[in-house]
Amino acid sequence: MSDAVPQATESRNQPSTPPKQKRRPMRVAGLLLIIFSVLIGWFLLIAFLGWQSGQRELQNKQFAQLDRQVTLAEENISQGNFQLALTRLEWVLERDSSHAEAQTLRDQAFAGLGATPEPTPVTAVTVTPAPTRLPTATPGAIDSPNEELLRIRRLVATKFWEEALPALIAFQQQFPSFEREETDQLLYDVYLNYGLDLIEGEQVELGMFYLAQAQQLGDLPQYVIDYQTWAELYTQGISFYGVNWEATAYYFRDLCLAAPFYQSSCEQLFTVLVSLGDQYAFAQDWCPAEQLYIEAGSYQTASELTQKRTEAEENCLLATPTPSEPITDTVPISDTEPFVGSPFVLPTETPASP
Repeated sequence: MSDAVPQATESRNQPSTPPKQKRRPMRVAGLLLIIFSVLIGWFLLIAFLGWQSGQRELQNKQFAQLDRQVTLAEENISQGNFQLALTRLEWVLERDSSHAEAQTLRDQAFAGLGATPEPTPVTAVTVTPAPTRLPTATPGAIDSPNEELLRIRRLVATKFWEEALPALIAFQQQFPSFEREETDQLLYDVYLNYGLDLIEGEQVELGMFYLAQAQQLGDLPQYVIDYQTWAELYTQGISFYGVNWEATAYYFRDLCLAAPFYQSSCEQLFTVLVSLGDQYAFAQDWCPAEQLYIEAGSYQTASELTQKRTEAEENCLLATPTPSEPITDTVPISDTEPFVGSPFVLPTETPASP
């Protein structure tokens, strides 16, 4: 009788896969999940720190901008330019109504203009009715210069510049010597005020033309000259808009610094800087793009801008070569002697031709 044990029973009782081999994929999956969670947490932390840093930079920039406008308004008051000072201070108080220095300077500017600031009503708002528009004169020859001049005076007094301007031009063409000094003064006032209204609106170039016409009749106040300068910066910047972002940013940087309240210049500069940064990013020139995104973040913050800034920062670090170790085992240059004599020696004789 044989003592051999049948092998089929033993192989049937043994498991086909060891337990360790079954648990190994689960461990790998768990490890990958942990690594993925750590990476996501790290990315969120970096994004939060970047957003927080951007918020601090934005607040610091805004405070510096407000302080600058208050300082400029104080200089305007000392120069007697009360109207421009009021424009600056009202812009400041719209963004920080509790700014004590701006409120004090605003009272001084109103006192300089000879006006008393009226308190803003809390429960009721007083609506000033619009003046009744005067009838337009019938085109053609003017029958009575006295009546027409009276009508023009009323148009100027009620600030209907658009109707007063052609009426004055037609009046002077037909009656060049009739009350010429007064009509010149009226024409100066119309050109000046109508030009300012247009410069602060959408027809900036036409407003600049009217101010130039007023300048031919008399000197412009300093605050009007300032508006002329800002309008020139604006038109120069707009002329390059969408064509040359670098040139547009050049003009809007100066405009935002001098007059942030004019034509939303700082908001315009933000858009220009982001567009210029996108242009560099599209060309994969990440380091200039990063600097432009940082500069744009000092005017406004947006989640999209934060993502662009983070992407540019990461790619800039990858593109910038890290300094390697210093070069060693170099052999210094030795046995050198200074050169004596002129380094350029001209031949004294022409060599004979072969």
